Amino acid sequence: METTTFTALCERAGRWWTIRVPQVEGLTAFQVRSLEQADIMTRQQIARSLGIPAESVRVEVVPDAPAPVAQALQARQAARQAAEAAGHATVIALDALAREGFPFPDAATMLGLSAAEMEHYAPAPGSVADLRRDSGPLQIAGQ
Repeated sequence: METTTFTALCERAGRWWTIRVPQVEGLTAFQVRSLEQADIMTRQQIARSLGIPAESVRVEVVPDAPAPVAQALQARQAARQAAEAAGHATVIALDALAREGFPFPDAATMLGLSAAEMEHYAPAPGSVADLRRDSGPLQIAGQ
């Protein structure tokens, strides 16, 4: 299912948070007690207003916060994007090393993978690169 991302602008109003969604014309501001509720309530309000399934709505909660919080949020977002890019690059590198015949443990060491990351990236038996736990190279399926 295709999703559309909307921005929930959250402003503190006493003990409540007032939510506005600028992309949805005619959607009046509403309130939630905590930011934890902002995502689900915004998703429901947008879905109801536009007549679409809530599952097709993605919400980016943007609280009106002091500068240090905004800086931390930006840094965290950049870190998430960097982690996604690193994961993608790791998969490509492991695939290239497997095709060149490198054993998975050597490829993992070359990439500096931790034991947990090795488990995460290890190909499942029967996949394109069949993991051999011994010191032999990765075998491409069908070869």
